[in-house]
Amino acid sequence: MTQHRITFHQENGADQEQTLTVSAGIRLDSATLQAGFDLRTHCGGAGTCGKCQLIVNGQKILACRTVIESDLDVIVPGFSLRTGEHHVVIQTDSKSTVCCLPSAVSKGYGVAVDIGTTTLAAELHDFTGKLPTQTAACANPQRKFGDDVMTRIQKIMEKPATLITMQQLVVEAINGMTAELTEKNRITPQNISNMVVAGNTVMQSILFGIDPSSLGESPFHAPVSEFPSRQACEMGLNISGTVETLPIFGGFVGGDIVAGVLTLPLLLSSAAPKFFLDIGTNGEIVLAHSGKLFTAATAAGPAFEGAKIEYGSLAVPGAIDHVDFTNGKVVVSTIENKPPIGLCGSGLLDAVAVLLDQGIILSHGRFADKRSSFELVSAAASGIGEAVVLTQRDIRELQLAAGAIRAGITLLLQENDVLPEQIETFYVAGGFGQSVRLSSARRIGLVPSLPAERFQFCGNASLAGARLVLLDSDNAKGAYQLVQQSHHCELAMHPQFQRVFAESMHLGTVHKSR
Repeated sequence: MTQHRITFHQENGADQEQTLTVSAGIRLDSATLQAGFDLRTHCGGAGTCGKCQLIVNGQKILACRTVIESDLDVIVPGFSLRTGEHHVVIQTDSKSTVCCLPSAVSKGYGVAVDIGTTTLAAELHDFTGKLPTQTAACANPQRKFGDDVMTRIQKIMEKPATLITMQQLVVEAINGMTAELTEKNRITPQNISNMVVAGNTVMQSILFGIDPSSLGESPFHAPVSEFPSRQACEMGLNISGTVETLPIFGGFVGGDIVAGVLTLPLLLSSAAPKFFLDIGTNGEIVLAHSGKLFTAATAAGPAFEGAKIEYGSLAVPGAIDHVDFTNGKVVVSTIENKPPIGLCGSGLLDAVAVLLDQGIILSHGRFADKRSSFELVSAAASGIGEAVVLTQRDIRELQLAAGAIRAGITLLLQENDVLPEQIETFYVAGGFGQSVRLSSARRIGLVPSLPAERFQFCGNASLAGARLVLLDSDNAKGAYQLVQQSHHCELAMHPQFQRVFAESMHLGTVHKSR
């Protein structure tokens, strides 16, 4: 087979050059990964996100759409790389673990884990209460197969062996976090006797080696409803004990949402309707009403994570997290006050809300003067050497994401004869929900226009729920009781979904009753 020599250079002048020889016919994105450059392949190599740009012979090309047929000299631009996303970050809580432990767990250590589609998080707990709780977080390495669960499912359906690869990736990432946490405390992963994991249905299935393909096509049935405990060593995990996870509500509404609801005992405490929303790629929603839980998932997509956005970014240093209009001009702030590199989800919401207020964007999502983009940061002020702009396509992606969630909220309320204004408390979970401005979310119509005091932000409720089960096994029983009280609605099969979704695409649309 013909071999070709590929030389990679990093554009920013860093001392990183890599040359390798590859077989003709492989894609350039695969060769780039072999060379140690982690490209932003948000769409999983489908050629739709445009993030994996490389420069070959002075021309910008997409690595995922380029087949190697000759020797190449390749420049890797900094904006095409995932930066600041793969490091394990450790945080320490000043308080030690306070828990009511069953007699079976009276000593040693345990770990609670949240497997997010984008980010993984783990908490180390000392069951004796001597050490403070510590948390580790890192990017989900499965993102190389796509930023959203549907893209990853499609990869598995196309090539079943991909399931094993994805499982190994998440296992290695969890092992990396536990290794970091235990090393910091001068113990070993073998000192950990229990691990409790929460994640959406697809993430939990992949971890346990279960094919999630049934969720990739109508009627979107989950492959299993619960996951039996397993020995960690059977799964390749580096701890000594067992691994447990939470049951699922149904479809895409998985153990992470069960975990989140578990942290909110007041959800079912009164007759007044309450709502729970986890803003992410799935946009899971729960209505608590009349002693029951009504659940659904919406295909929001990865726009809230900065994917499919021209200058989108994860919430990393330099990402624009907030946008304001001050003294007649747009002003941005960034994470850690670093030079702007792109828009994370909260910044995207702010940008659209601000431009909507100024009449620059109209309610149907088009620019009022028919322009194709709006400059948020000049090339001179940015951290990437070019202007950071909001494009017409970006607005469309946000409309699709927000419209899906809004349609789900509307239909779930309508199906149970609840008016938006009757909602007593509206809980918002997820890392994105923690950083988003409520005023912007209400302005574009992502959430109902309720008084601010009715909203409560829960942060990573999935990890908090996993922690509850880790520290008291009675909470596991409570999780199963919640599932028994629930009714799952498959919104994609709802006869009114397409109509309501189309109506919900308008920015600032008020949630309506029938």
